[in-house]
Amino acid sequence: MLNHFTYKSDVFFDEFDALGILHHTRYMIHLERAQQKFFESLLGVDDFNPTRDEDIYVVVHSLNTRFRKPLATPGKIEVCYTIDRIRSGGVTMKFTIRAAGEDDLLCSGDRTVCKLSATTHTPCPWTEPFRLAMEAYT
Repeated sequence: MLNHFTYKSDVFFDEFDALGILHHTRYMIHLERAQQKFFESLLGVDDFNPTRDEDIYVVVHSLNTRFRKPLATPGKIEVCYTIDRIRSGGVTMKFTIRAAGEDDLLCSGDRTVCKLSATTHTPCPWTEPFRLAMEAYT
């Protein structure tokens, strides 16, 4: 059984603010990229296609973030997701972000997403195969 998904993301110089550290909003962009890759992995696909893969059609319900240490150099970061709670059409995932190969925690928190119907834009349940794939991470 798996218990986490890790995505390595490149951080570039243009993401740094005037203080010379990774701007706080950029962490969320890397978090979003990691979630996309996690969901693609759960679905067993190599691309992002919400028309084909209805479980990708989600919205963020809540996001709690704690910034712990600034990142001051470009390079790779590791975004790690663990599934905390699966509901009928929602999932809460805990996350950590570290500089690749480092132990120090840069950012952590939790994020809840809810699946929507692409036609009605209202909450709906996960497909059975996707739910089972998520359960393998709990």
